[in-house]
Amino acid sequence: MDSQTSGESDEWISDDEWEDVSPQTRRRLLRNAFGATAGVAALAGCSGEDDQSTPTPLQNEGDGGGGTSTDSGTADGGSSGKTLDHIISLAPTNARFNPYGNATNWSFRWYWAMFDQLAVHDKVANKTKGMVIEDWNYADNGQVTWNVRDSYTWHNGDDLTAEDVATQLKIGQLMQTVHKGYGAQPLYENVETTGKYELTFDLKEADISREIFEFGHMKRRAWLWAHRDIWGKYAEMFDDATTEDARTSAQQEMMQAVQKEVWDNSNVPGNSVWEFVSGEENIAYFEPYDDYYSPFSDAEWADGDITGDMIDYNLRWHRYPNQQQRTQAMKQGTIDVSYPPDSESAREGIREKGWGPADDLSTDQITPSMRSGSMCTLFNCQSDITGDPRVRKAIHHIVPRKPLVAWVPDYESYWVEDRIPSGMGQDKEVPWYGGNSNWPNGALTDLERYAHTKDDVDKERATQLLEAAGFSKSGGRWQDSDGNNITLRFYTATSGEEPMALRFAQIAKSYLDNFGLQTEVTAQEATIRAGKTLESGNWEMLFDTWGGAKSGPAFLDFSTTFQLQQTLSGQPIGTNDNWAMNRKVEVPYPIGDPTGDLQEVDVIDKLNRLQTRMSDEKRRQTIGEMAWIFNQSLPMMLVNEEGGTGGYWLDHSKWQTQPPNNNRNPAYRYEIVEVGQYSYCQYMAKTGTEYFGPAEGGQ
Repeated sequence: MDSQTSGESDEWISDDEWEDVSPQTRRRLLRNAFGATAGVAALAGCSGEDDQSTPTPLQNEGDGGGGTSTDSGTADGGSSGKTLDHIISLAPTNARFNPYGNATNWSFRWYWAMFDQLAVHDKVANKTKGMVIEDWNYADNGQVTWNVRDSYTWHNGDDLTAEDVATQLKIGQLMQTVHKGYGAQPLYENVETTGKYELTFDLKEADISREIFEFGHMKRRAWLWAHRDIWGKYAEMFDDATTEDARTSAQQEMMQAVQKEVWDNSNVPGNSVWEFVSGEENIAYFEPYDDYYSPFSDAEWADGDITGDMIDYNLRWHRYPNQQQRTQAMKQGTIDVSYPPDSESAREGIREKGWGPADDLSTDQITPSMRSGSMCTLFNCQSDITGDPRVRKAIHHIVPRKPLVAWVPDYESYWVEDRIPSGMGQDKEVPWYGGNSNWPNGALTDLERYAHTKDDVDKERATQLLEAAGFSKSGGRWQDSDGNNITLRFYTATSGEEPMALRFAQIAKSYLDNFGLQTEVTAQEATIRAGKTLESGNWEMLFDTWGGAKSGPAFLDFSTTFQLQQTLSGQPIGTNDNWAMNRKVEVPYPIGDPTGDLQEVDVIDKLNRLQTRMSDEKRRQTIGEMAWIFNQSLPMMLVNEEGGTGGYWLDHSKWQTQPPNNNRNPAYRYEIVEVGQYSYCQYMAKTGTEYFGPAEGGQ
């Protein structure tokens, strides 16, 4: 295969996009003339208090600090006089920054605001979009060239250069974890800067899938944080370490390094749209960074350049360590974004004041492309009962998946049930099989559907499958070949750990019992269930979670959903011996015919092929075959996906959000939002003001 450039796979990235961009904008000129500290002080000193309520001083924080901070003396809300008051869990005076530190307590929410990623994922085009890295090239010999955008500066006024990126990559090699928080091991070596804005490195395996490499090394929590002057010595330690002892010593020193006073740009300079300008015990203050030039300026939906000086509101984070304080702050209007109260009565009270889900969308606007983790039921593939794939298929025809989660009050706006068991989430299915408008199509439509709603329950097909597997029914109960009644042992979570799991296990039991597959549900504490019970193999069904990260390669979902007895390198997994799949299974072919001739396939060999470089057409075919293999072997029942709207609520009387707008809204198109974990309100500023900002006429 010929060498490939990022421009060939991302047509909107152009080599000459930045020729007309001045490297010296207003803020950078100020800093060069008067110094970074003077610039920050001037900006903070000329600001006044906005018109929002001053919060009640916090008492009994639980951290020994007394909690007495208020909003007095803070920055105002920019030209509009607005400040987005957002919840945060970490007090800035206690914040310590080091991504690899033993004692670090840095929150991912801070990363999203202060740092930009190397790249993001475009879920519509199903391609990588460059951010800090403008474009890139893969040579046939495995050498990769990255070109850094020359429009970035650090918040202390320094240019962001290839040396910063090289510093972070070398630290990843030293610590053997790229972009800690995701955990991918470095698949590169020989990092070298070849120009102010260019660096090269070699892939350890030249044939590695570009999709997998880019996900783990450019997109998945790949924030650029390693300023060369602050962290460069650890990159040098990696270069100089020629022995194992030297590397261990360098690793220990890196883990013990801590940067405090995180709002001081000489300690922790950011590079994104929000500049951290000051911090108190329970409040952190951010201002738009005027010198920020957004990489999204070159996206086809953008109306010209997107810059930091366009942002007309500030960002302020508040720490309220318990739900009672948060709810009170929501009622008083002290904060604008927060976790909602658990109590439905409390939710009703703040709804009346204009609060609701931050992504306040109708159901038809939600696309099944936002997921981070979901619930499933493992099948014991070594059991005398569920070890036969025909039994697992019968259970899928009897137990509909939608009723297992549809009883949840916010189901319609949050949970996405699994409609087509394919072994991968709908965030993978949508781009591979038709896009948002005509999903599903292609190979996905050929998969066996099983029961999705109660109207889909197919007792006749389930009976055929069980009888073909050697079971028979007598007196309303299914029996094995020796005439013994079958009992399915289903171990699930306790109500304290996951109430949904216990409830859906009970619902599944009602369908199975009704069909004559007697089921015994046992709620068990997580460590016992995931340890002793799982490894014993004395069970047929067991609650678990599933799902790779959103918009990652389909390979990641398959490697999670195919629970095997061996690693992908063929090494045995002793803890999986008594319950997991054998690597070789028999699957009916051709694809789409569940009654076809059985063929033996090696699941690990198939998975490993997905890790290699191939054409899009070949990858699509391979993904379709892997989906069919899962659809027919069913090592687990994928009950639901975490999708739809996130867990944060927003005061819509003060702030307005926009719907997906045919996938133009970058909050839904680009992989910059981890739904259910983070509110996009705090960092949507980097995409402009069209899709999030102060509400018209808001107070």
